[in-house]
Amino acid sequence: MKTVEQIIKGRGGLDALKSKYIRIENPGYMRLVIEHVGTGPRGLPLVSVAHYHEQNGDAMRDPEIVFEIDPQGQMEWGPVEYTQDNLGIYQRAVWQENGHVYIKPRLVKDLKSFARTWDRNLREQGFLQAATQAALDVELPF
Repeated sequence: MKTVEQIIKGRGGLDALKSKYIRIENPGYMRLVIEHVGTGPRGLPLVSVAHYHEQNGDAMRDPEIVFEIDPQGQMEWGPVEYTQDNLGIYQRAVWQENGHVYIKPRLVKDLKSFARTWDRNLREQGFLQAATQAALDVELPF
């Protein structure tokens, strides 16, 4: 998730994300929201990356992947959950139960592959540029 990582770093890094989510409007595409959502099954920060649209007044994730990230050095992005509301899909790839961490390796592999494609698409669709421009528009010191 190199593009998402660059967006987070451009907005002050993971510490800033913990206090304020990132919402990116990019005309022609569903809004992108990146937010810190807690601590994961292995004790690492959880970050949600989701496209949202509205259906009957409700916010619908299309899709959302929650990642457990290791912020040491280059952030390592490990998918934990996948949700796609309009299709009724919710999948847990990694979770903790009774002090044990459980992993579905095939689902983790599939989600990592999907995330690579999604991240590349976000860059090609201009989300990094939109995030950078939005940050400049908001933070002018006038």
